[in-house]
Amino acid sequence: MISEEKITMNRLPPNLYNWMIDSRVRFLSELAEGKSLRYLSSHLPVMCSWAKGQDDEQFPVNMTVKGIGLLPKIEMLKHYSDIFEVQAKTAKDKPWEDSLKDRVNSTVELYSKKDALDDTVLGGLEIFEGNTLKNLRDNPKVSLLYVGMEHTKDAMKYISYQVNGTVEILEKDNPYYIFLLSARKLFEFEKFHLFQPTYSFGYLIKVVNAIDKSPWSRKG
Repeated sequence: MISEEKITMNRLPPNLYNWMIDSRVRFLSELAEGKSLRYLSSHLPVMCSWAKGQDDEQFPVNMTVKGIGLLPKIEMLKHYSDIFEVQAKTAKDKPWEDSLKDRVNSTVELYSKKDALDDTVLGGLEIFEGNTLKNLRDNPKVSLLYVGMEHTKDAMKYISYQVNGTVEILEKDNPYYIFLLSARKLFEFEKFHLFQPTYSFGYLIKVVNAIDKSPWSRKG
């Protein structure tokens, strides 16, 4: 049984939320500085879904890694979507590399304003329209597993959280989808992305609970 202090209801726990923000800002800053890129585990959780009525199958769970990120509060969605759209259009008028600093700054601006972000939802785009989409149409429940590690002054800090939620599949006219696509366009040609010609759907994940599964030392 998981102790109650390990479970956060209806929102992301502060440790996970802050890690997702801080690691994204650090990743973008290092990108702008031309440093070697790290795997951004705070953006790439393992997503688990399962089809309704498939519990009798031998392996009913579908697991995949998807790009899932924080979203602005609903009243700020259009504001930041417009900023990102303008920045992406401006970037096309100059060499892509020359626009990198401006594109990074526009994203860091959002992540530096924690009061503009919503800790009750997460979002991502669907690319391949495979088993995940099929499952979520049948059963809109999903679990995300975040795993990472951070260097501290004295030791390594390990991070692991399971986030459970319900999913709304987003059509292209949905404000959340528009934001997700505008954010993706800012970096669609960077070397850490596999270019995709289209994204038919998006996902809005409403957090039901989050479970802290971070390991700790039992020494002493």
